[in-house]
This record gives sequence, C-alpha cells and structure tokens, in this order.
Amino acid sequence: MLAACIRIRSRATGCRPCSTRLPAGTASGPSGSVVGRPVENWGTWRKHALPRALTTVGLTCLAATAVVRADQIVVGDAGYPRARIMTLDGGQLRFRTAEGEPRSVWISDVDLLVVDRGGAFADFNQAERYLAGGEPEKAIARYRRTLRLSKDFWSDLIAARLLLASDRAGRIDQAALSFVLVVRGELSGPQVAARLIPEAIPAVRNAKAVRAIEHLDAALDQTPRADQRVPLELFRYELLRRTGDRRAAVAAKRVASLVIPESQRCERVYLIQLAALEQTPPEEVGPDELAGLDRAIRECPLTVLPSFLLRKGHLLAKTAATPEEITRASWPFMRVVAHMPEDARAADGLFGAALVLERLGRNDHAVELLNECLAHRHVRDETRRTAEAALQRLKSAGAPAG
Repeated sequence: MLAACIRIRSRATGCRPCSTRLPAGTASGPSGSVVGRPVENWGTWRKHALPRALTTVGLTCLAATAVVRADQIVVGDAGYPRARIMTLDGGQLRFRTAEGEPRSVWISDVDLLVVDRGGAFADFNQAERYLAGGEPEKAIARYRRTLRLSKDFWSDLIAARLLLASDRAGRIDQAALSFVLVVRGELSGPQVAARLIPEAIPAVRNAKAVRAIEHLDAALDQTPRADQRVPLELFRYELLRRTGDRRAAVAAKRVASLVIPESQRCERVYLIQLAALEQTPPEEVGPDELAGLDRAIRECPLTVLPSFLLRKGHLLAKTAATPEEITRASWPFMRVVAHMPEDARAADGLFGAALVLERLGRNDHAVELLNECLAHRHVRDETRRTAEAALQRLKSAGAPAG
C-alpha cells in the first residue's frame, strides 16, 4: 500500500520515485533487516517514524487524487461556471459561485444545469442538454431514469426538470404526473409547482388530456393540505377550460375564490384565476367571488393588476342599479388610467369609464374619454374598433364632438 501511494505521488508530482537506500538503523520491514544489518531499535522506529511517513504519504495521495467538482448553471443571460450546487430549499436552487459567493435562484428559472458528480449524473446532464437544445422529448426518458436512482434533494430537483421537459414536449399526461411529484416535494413543493403550471395544453379533449385530468383528480382526492391543493386546482381548471370540458364552469367558481398563499403569488397563477373570474357570469358572481377579486387586486403582481381592475369595473357596471353604484363602477377603470397610463390597458380603462359616464347621461364627458382612448399610443385594435363605434353612436345622439 505504501509503495502504491508513493507511485501515485510520483505520477501526480512528476517526480521519480526515490531510490535512495534506507540508512543504517532504519528498517525495511518487520523482519528487522536493513541492507544486511539488524535494526537496533525497531520498536522506536515503528512507533514514531512509520506513522509520520504514512501520514505524509497519505495526505499527498489525497491531494493528488482529489477531484474539484465544477457544476455549471445558466439562468437567462447569467452563467455560473465552476459553481457548486448545495441544495434545493423551498424551490430555490442554492449554490456557490466559483468565487465562493452564495447564490439562490428559482429552479423554474434555470435554463441549464450540468452536474459534476461522476457517471451517476451522465443521463441527467444529457437530458439538460437536450432540454436546453430544444429537444425535450429526448430529455424525458433520461430524466426519468435518473429520478429512479436519485435521493435527497436531487429527487425534487429532477422532478421539476422532468415537468419542464414534459410540458415543452406537449406530453400533458406525463406533465400532470410530474406536477403532482413537484407539488408534494419536500424541498420543491407547491411554490415551485405554481411557477411551473404547464402551458402546452391541447385545444381539444384528447386521450392525453383525459389521463392528465384523471391524475389531477386522484391527487386532489389524496391531498388534504390547503397549500398543495391550490396549484392542483389551478392546473385542473386550466386543463378543463382549454380543452373545452363542460366541468370548467363549475371549477371556475371555486378557482375564482381561491386564497393564493404568498409563496405562490406569481403571474401564471393570477392569469388562471382571472380566466376563472371572466368565465363566471356576472349574475353568478357572489360575495366569495367578489372577495377573491378584491384580494387579487391587493396581492397580485403589477403585471396583471390592470386586468383585475378592468374586470372589477365591468362587474360593477353590469350589476349597478343606482346612480351611486354606476359611479362607483367607474373607479376601477380610472385607477388603471391614473396609475398605469402607459399600459395598453389604460386605453381599455378610458373606454370602460366612458361607457359608465354614458349611462349617467354625461355624454360630453364620455366623448372626451373616448377621444383620449383613441389617441392612446398603445390602444389595441379591438378597443379602437369598439371605441370608434361608441363615439359614432354618441355623436349621432347629439353629443358634442369633443
């Protein structure tokens, strides 16, 4: 063993093995013979010199044979070569950069991972290259193979990557299975699932969509935790809605009033909840749905806030009966105009407020708002057409041109 270590050290350092003969008084082995002379104090040499020799050579071997792990992480335009993945915690991939600085990113935001842990991750690394290279179908089998052999936080991490690949490959049934794994993951959980709700949903109710809905129904039956049920309910509703399933109308009322946990508040979640609110007929909007709408306005990301405000304005306008109620219906529309004037939806707010003023008989002010709507530089084509029609109607009724 000692000779083997010395040979390793020699290859690592480029030095030739030492060929110097042992001096008189040192032993070449337990026999006690040294170059034909007996060892005078073998016990002392074995007690002090031998352990020091083994320690020195052992440390040299470790230094020579140690492998420096160098993971690679790509997030958008940022790349982290020679990084070190530490763990997955609450859906965030925690790692150290080559300089030793701690960093964390959502696993759902990672574009490429290359894990330097030997052959055990060969399939995973190839799957990552397939996923990043636009070949997700090829990645699925390799992710699944690695998942069966993984443990610790790697299981949750690989399940999230498998979900991404399944969605991009249009495998909605496989995506549903992976989605359930992510929802229940100890180190991924519903906060990651909320950010990875699949988007490649078929426009028709085919066999894969049916299997996906069955997977989600079974998961909901076996999931008592409220925070885990939220992404499952959202994904199930989106599947029903996009595939034209009649059960979507029933699911919409439930999704419209969902309480979204703070860790799951992302744009994708609120876009689905907004779709549920829009599918619910105004006459069926009750206190629970209105409470859900007000909660979404308070808690949703700014990117979707104008859409929720417009929805509230339309609901209030359709259900308003008295002049005071009609006036209140204009407030959400004007909030969009006042706080997000450059957003394209500000033109929609101007149009909505103009219709409210028309109901109040204030046609001159309605015309002013319609002209502002048409002059907005980001007005959508559909809004432009409806605003022009409303303006022509008001002019025909004798309102000033503005």
